[in-house]
Amino acid sequence: IIPDLIEVGLDCLQPLEVKAGMDVRELKQKYGDRLSFMGGIDVRAMADPDPSVIEEEIRSKFEVAKRGGGYIYHSDHSIPNNISFGQYKRVMELVKKYGEY
Repeated sequence: IIPDLIEVGLDCLQPLEVKAGMDVRELKQKYGDRLSFMGGIDVRAMADPDPSVIEEEIRSKFEVAKRGGGYIYHSDHSIPNNISFGQYKRVMELVKKYGEY
């Protein structure tokens, strides 16, 4: 369906829900020359008590998704209430750390 969306003029794909099998790294490699992407950061990783889990999630996805431009940070779904302010603040710190072009 993505090639059809490109054909009708879509230029940015969002949402990219991880639980539904959407991986921004794969999509970027396959369609990154024709589409921009928004999202794809797994909210389940945000909720993990181990801070290295969300750091790896953001680092590994930004590394691929930012290449050549065309990536906008966003979670893969709405932020659930099991993610504390402190956890989300950490996410924003990581976005700043890994998200600069």
